Amino acid sequence: MQNLPFGQLSRGGSPVLVVTPHTGTALPAELRLNAAWAPIEGRLADPFGTTLLSAALKRGMTCVSALYHPCVIDFNVALDSRPLSSRLNRVGLCRTHTSRGEPLYAQGQEPSETDVSARVEEYWKPFHAAIAGELRRLRNEHDNVLLLVSHASSWLSPYREQPGAAECNVGTNRGAACDRRLVSAITEPVQACKRSWVVNGKLADAFAAQHYGAPQHGIHAIEVEVAGRWRVDCEARNVASKSDVVDDDAALSEALDSLDAILRVMPANERAAHATAGREGTY
Repeated sequence: MQNLPFGQLSRGGSPVLVVTPHTGTALPAELRLNAAWAPIEGRLADPFGTTLLSAALKRGMTCVSALYHPCVIDFNVALDSRPLSSRLNRVGLCRTHTSRGEPLYAQGQEPSETDVSARVEEYWKPFHAAIAGELRRLRNEHDNVLLLVSHASSWLSPYREQPGAAECNVGTNRGAACDRRLVSAITEPVQACKRSWVVNGKLADAFAAQHYGAPQHGIHAIEVEVAGRWRVDCEARNVASKSDVVDDDAALSEALDSLDAILRVMPANERAAHATAGREGTY
């Protein structure tokens, strides 16, 4: 496990690369001086992501995880996702407010374009450079690889209270980012443990799947967000019933093992032989 300025990197040999852009809980030193950030430090936005990381590491899968809280900088947001106004920015690359509308900066002291660009250079770009490097390395070893991203974009948004929302939300850039067999490897175990799920609902256009998914080149990408009761169970696993914990752990284990097995036998696409050279500057 390597500790890097943006987070942690652990290299493995599996064709599955697990990335958790929203498991960071730290704050840069300059923000810890601001009392408004005190409730944010240590607050975990993606509890499922930490469970996924643990399961993936046990299987020798490569993992890239964030150090900083997504309110500092959101690693699963495009660089051009800047706010129209800093007065009430609850989404985007660098938030000025929490999802509840609570200000994170004193009026007039919101991050400038220069401040945002500095965070991009120090954190965002190295984070994605690590992902790109690991995708290239794994793609050189396997005909097909999968970028599996767990995050909490909806929970971080002002619309996180969504009654009746699915417990497992899967995004594949409307089917363009991965082979459908990989989606089934996730949804079937989820359904078996009686969790609700949806594919390409609110995550239909999520950033990572759009940016990295290129199954025609042997690069597949799937995004997952756990919500509702499943999220609550992840936040307080000691409160959840024993049977729920066992079922969820079994579903996650089955999904990861199935993804690995499918990727290892999936035939190479005719265009995949040129994936590394053709897309090196993109992913």
